Amino acid sequence: MSVQPTDVSRMLERVLGDEARLLAELEQLLTREADVVRGDDPNAIENIGATRHRCVEALTRLDTERTDACRMLSFGTGREGLERLLAWCDPAQDLRARWQANLQAARRCKELNDRNGAIVTVKLGQVQQLLATLRGGSGDPVYRRQGARFEGFGRRELGRA
Repeated sequence: MSVQPTDVSRMLERVLGDEARLLAELEQLLTREADVVRGDDPNAIENIGATRHRCVEALTRLDTERTDACRMLSFGTGREGLERLLAWCDPAQDLRARWQANLQAARRCKELNDRNGAIVTVKLGQVQQLLATLRGGSGDPVYRRQGARFEGFGRRELGRA
């Protein structure tokens, strides 16, 4: 029994549909995440991070399924392999259009994720400056002639509750 193009087309239709749904969910999560990481609620940050992680894991499984189909049918891997697979099983190019839409959604998610990463980086820098101030330093590292880091005038113990 050989694999028929229509069977592969149905499988890819399911994978691309699931991927589109997950990418839309991820885009919404990343949009909400921007507000969450700007705030100061560690539980909210942890919860949205865990949800985002589960979504990305599901997307990774779908990508693996698509890649395995390309490899199993000897079309190769990567974008070229999928292009060859789509040419074989999707002459009307309906699936190709869905795949292109998913790529655009993935690019939007990457931009949102990069933006959120920049927000986190800024907040982390602010926290590091506050910690340096509490420790009695300027926050900026100073180096001696020998290259060793000068840590300021000693550490201060904060009162214990």
